[in-house]
Amino acid sequence: MRSNATFFDSRAHDWEETCYPEPLRARLQELIDALGVAPGERVLDVGTGPGVLIPYLRALVGSLGQVCAFDLSSEMVKIAFRKRHSSGDGILRADVHHIPVRSDAVDRVVCFAAFPHFSDPGQAVREMARVLRPRGTLIIAHLLSREELAAHHAGHASVARDVLPQDRKMATFFTEAGLSPPEITDVPGRYLAKASK
Repeated sequence: MRSNATFFDSRAHDWEETCYPEPLRARLQELIDALGVAPGERVLDVGTGPGVLIPYLRALVGSLGQVCAFDLSSEMVKIAFRKRHSSGDGILRADVHHIPVRSDAVDRVVCFAAFPHFSDPGQAVREMARVLRPRGTLIIAHLLSREELAAHHAGHASVARDVLPQDRKMATFFTEAGLSPPEITDVPGRYLAKASK
């Protein structure tokens, strides 16, 4: 992430309650359903924050699957670790630009509500693609459209410049990382960029 890790550290204690209140949970569940996570998969949750997705992903992968998650914010990781429900799962502090996971290791990479904060988005996509097994899937997701997200971030000086790239630029990141051209959904209340290796 950019040098704004302290921005997230300082807000970690109430991030989930503030950003994902109960009325938003139905939309979050709909987004989870669109991720295509299957039982037995190994899923990497990139930029997990306080681990919002971890319980959902854990339920989907089942007893034979594995959920690993990381974030650059140490305070976010502390909260996310409390959601670890299987000894095979892993929650750690790490940088997306240098993911401490071997190549071809996971079935699915999910980057939820984090991509605009990466200082080198091209390198981030290359790293996320590297850890995917052949035919694995990378998904970048938000509960806001690109335009809505830009407006939301504009209200916070620390993240005001953190925006999703235009579709053409996002497609370039994916294809240069060895992924298929992404399927991009950008509508009010949802952004999804999805591609396979």
